[in-house]
Amino acid sequence: MKKLFIIGILLGGILLLVNGCTSKPQLNTSTVGYEVKDSQGYVLKLPKKPSRIVSLSLGADEILLGLVSKERILALTYLADDPSISNVAEQAKLIPKKVKGNAESIIALQPDLLFIADWQPVELIQILREAGIPVYVYKTPQTIEDVKVVIHDIAHAVGEEQLGQQLVTQMEEQLLIVQKSLEKVSPAERKTVVLFSLMGGIGGKGSLFDDICQYACVVNGASKVGVRKHEFMSKEQVVEAKPDVLIMSMEDYTGKRDVNQFKREIQTDPAFQTLPAIKEQQLFMIPDTHLTCTSQYIVQGVADVAKAAYPQYSKP
Repeated sequence: MKKLFIIGILLGGILLLVNGCTSKPQLNTSTVGYEVKDSQGYVLKLPKKPSRIVSLSLGADEILLGLVSKERILALTYLADDPSISNVAEQAKLIPKKVKGNAESIIALQPDLLFIADWQPVELIQILREAGIPVYVYKTPQTIEDVKVVIHDIAHAVGEEQLGQQLVTQMEEQLLIVQKSLEKVSPAERKTVVLFSLMGGIGGKGSLFDDICQYACVVNGASKVGVRKHEFMSKEQVVEAKPDVLIMSMEDYTGKRDVNQFKREIQTDPAFQTLPAIKEQQLFMIPDTHLTCTSQYIVQGVADVAKAAYPQYSKP
């Protein structure tokens, strides 16, 4: 019996070891560390859930404020409390520290996890890592599905997988509401939409706006005439696209042009007078915060475009 008892203890210990090796890290404890791999394959070893989090991109700002308490966020970007560009301006005001891409100021904060988008300078990332800062580089989303992936990745990094899944589920539910409201729109009835900025038509093939158009059941005019992302539409291409709906930015970040004046210029431009959108007075201003964000709030951009194109079907 004594031998059987000892054997039982040994077997139990082996099972515990095996389970410990195969199960996911228990992120809700402060004694068990875990590893995360960022979008560039860099592995970070975190001793516990980070509690001094810093974000260097607005997209990460918005996602983090949906995942963790403000007490765990040490600093957000300087853009986070600007209501013209941020969907979390009021929440961000509760975080006293704001940062830019300055290595010295970030190192002085000594964060236990820093989120940075992959478009940030490689040199900055390298300097911060050499200074011992845990840097997580995430891939800038190009589609709504990419946004979901980034939410899951950031949620895992901060030890809040369940909340990350909740954010994604909420996105999917909101998208489903929009899509169900547009079930009566046949492919032949789809409206053509062109997105304007103060520099011209934008949102070409492969852009995030192009993906928004897919979910909103509209044809992206820029993509229709062969414009790619990061390219501007010429007046000739806008005319060629024959948009039923024109959407324009509500903000001028340069401070050099009046947005309402620009709207009047579009409405009165002789080159555009044959466009269905101008004839039917279908020119709408939609908040940039909804159309250009790379967080869960992107679904509001889908709802905005759908409502502009199909007010008779879209839910309020």
